[in-house]
Amino acid sequence: MASGVMVAVVFFDMLPSALLYTSRGLACMGIGVGVLALALFDHIIMHRVSTHDSLFALGYLVMLGIALHDLPEGMAIALGSEMKARTGMVIAMGIAIHNIPEGMAIAAPLLMGGMRRLKIFNQTFLVGLITPLGTLLGCMVAASVPRFMPLLLGFASGVMIYLVIFQLWPQARGRGTKTRWWGFWAGMIVIALATFV
Repeated sequence: MASGVMVAVVFFDMLPSALLYTSRGLACMGIGVGVLALALFDHIIMHRVSTHDSLFALGYLVMLGIALHDLPEGMAIALGSEMKARTGMVIAMGIAIHNIPEGMAIAAPLLMGGMRRLKIFNQTFLVGLITPLGTLLGCMVAASVPRFMPLLLGFASGVMIYLVIFQLWPQARGRGTKTRWWGFWAGMIVIALATFV
């Protein structure tokens, strides 16, 4: 469902808004930069994770990777809110659902390594603050350089497209081949109704 929601927001709200500006090339460049930025973060972090055996090292590397890509996710929320408050709320909902397994991915190796639960909670909570920090940064950037809005909207769209294709959808596929499609179309329909009705 989170995949459907995010795809619908990109194609019904964010990309049309980005393409309304005269600088359509900036919007397309932003999409490419958004996809590439998250792909680089994921590739670099996952490559390093596979070369470490220590559970603590694994936990902290996963934490670093998630923190790095939570920043542009927060910016996507801010840029969606610049268009419509509802769009920002929907993006935040999709990202929140996506962040639940991320928190589990941080906690699991640290827990297995013997770290105290309270310390794990505190560290995971701090990583969770990166998304609101990205949102504040996105608001500041949008307010200070409005002429780059097509680029920024394209960037946010690229971030969300990457999340759906390479993270959310593979996770859904690993858990159920039929119900994922029901969730996907339900998310698409909810956003389509909210946008066009």
